[in-house]
Amino acid sequence: MSASTKTLPPANLARRLNHVARLINREFDRRLAPLGVNVAYLPVLGALNTAQALSQKELAELAGIGQPAMAQMLDRMVKEGLLQRTADSVDRRKVIFSLSERASGRMGSIGAEIKTGNDDVFAVLEPEGQDRLSSLLMVLEIHLETKK
Repeated sequence: MSASTKTLPPANLARRLNHVARLINREFDRRLAPLGVNVAYLPVLGALNTAQALSQKELAELAGIGQPAMAQMLDRMVKEGLLQRTADSVDRRKVIFSLSERASGRMGSIGAEIKTGNDDVFAVLEPEGQDRLSSLLMVLEIHLETKK
């Protein structure tokens, strides 16, 4: 346990959950770095792996982030050779994004690393504990989503 974790009051659940989420993100960033991706890219890669091609607006909505932040991330991903940017064949003002061959070729490895990472991160919990944690997180997610 880190010094900051030891000093968190047990009643400060939101802060502890945030801390654990950041630790998990760091762990997955470390695992995914050799594949040339990071956790922030996963919603875009997953959506394009499924849908093949989407606009910036569609990707921003799916990822739940604003269009300016999505535009910056998409620019980085294009520069890093993960995405292709093309004009829409119907509306030339609209830009469509798709996975590059490089990214498409890595999707299997990315998926495998995510599975292995999940197995490793949550191995400390018995299967029943994992199920309970998943259920509790779902309850919190639904509760917070309905407050929007």
